[in-house]
Amino acid sequence: ETKNGIKFWLIEDKSLPLVSMSFSFKGGSILDPIGKDGVTNLMTSLLDEGTQNFTASEYRLFKRENGIKISFSTSKERIEGSFQVVKPRLQEGFYLLHESISKAKFPIAEIKKVKSQIEASIKIDNSNISTLASNKFNEFFFKDKLIGRNTKGNLKTLSTISRDNILSIYQNSFIKDRLVVGISGDIDSSLAQKYVDYVFGDLPSKKFTNPISTLNELSKGKEVIKMKTPQTTVVFGQKGLGRKDKEYFAARIINYVLGGGGFQSRLYKEIREANGLVYSIYSYLMPYEYAGVIIGGFQTRNENVDTTIEKVKSEWKRIKSEGITKTELQNAKTYYKGSFSRNFTSTLSIASLLMIVQYYDLGEDYFNKRDLIIDDLQLIEINNLAKKLFDSETLFFMIVGEPKI
Repeated sequence: ETKNGIKFWLIEDKSLPLVSMSFSFKGGSILDPIGKDGVTNLMTSLLDEGTQNFTASEYRLFKRENGIKISFSTSKERIEGSFQVVKPRLQEGFYLLHESISKAKFPIAEIKKVKSQIEASIKIDNSNISTLASNKFNEFFFKDKLIGRNTKGNLKTLSTISRDNILSIYQNSFIKDRLVVGISGDIDSSLAQKYVDYVFGDLPSKKFTNPISTLNELSKGKEVIKMKTPQTTVVFGQKGLGRKDKEYFAARIINYVLGGGGFQSRLYKEIREANGLVYSIYSYLMPYEYAGVIIGGFQTRNENVDTTIEKVKSEWKRIKSEGITKTELQNAKTYYKGSFSRNFTSTLSIASLLMIVQYYDLGEDYFNKRDLIIDDLQLIEINNLAKKLFDSETLFFMIVGEPKI
């Protein structure tokens, strides 16, 4: 903990002269004011486009000359930052990061430039059937329009965002109480404390309540958007669990068996292998802090849309009524225990993991406890959860293309 009361986790690793930091501020695009959708994403896209002491080009040059990597991104629930610097340039690296977080200037010319880049990317999204289907799914599935909005906003809302709107969201996003930090690399704790305080110590404090606490209102059934294309894209989903839910890991196991395990999953085996209806099909859990959804998707020929949807529903019903088998449970446990080690491949991935474990309050003992949590999962409790959680009647299908339904 720093002098200014900022808690962070650190793993010291002297194997390479590198320091990496991953941090996030709770909030994100859910806090965009109504009619200003995309303002948080626009603000984070401008953090390296000019600060008190650097123009946009000077900032990029300083970054390159000193071996510094800084990036920011916005999601529905948080703003994330990632930072990496070579050990001999620690001071320069943290100085530049401090500029972005506390001294961004948002010059009018850069706002225009970045707006037009985001507008171009929205147009590309709208012409890409997979991205369009995903965005339309969010729009129709979440009856709470705040959650259903696109993080990038849309062409209409972007055009109404002023510099004052950007400054206001900047001042209200970087709040000390919402900050979570993970650091990994060649730095000791006293130096890390000094630099964390230097970058974040002067930020204001303000109590925060996560607006995404429940997802009561979700659509079910089907919605079709006509688009001329030989294949129809379908995104589907239902209510899931939040990452803090004690049954979250059990839900991950069930989903691995159903649609998260690639070639091993039931959806793939039944719909791709046995019936040749799709090239690929998947499902995954999308957790927020306290609530979540289960999402899936596939592409199929226009004439096969109905058949494929019925097959998805029948696999949903099967997992609900029959659950998973002992062998499937064992395979899923082996996969999750083995895949965790991929998080330890670099200082940046370790820093990111330290941030995520704190973000969801998984506990300091999570790294030792994780395998035990997985080992302790019993077939009976998993299948009880499958019965309770999966419900084909509540599935919502967003269909984009020319389906012959």
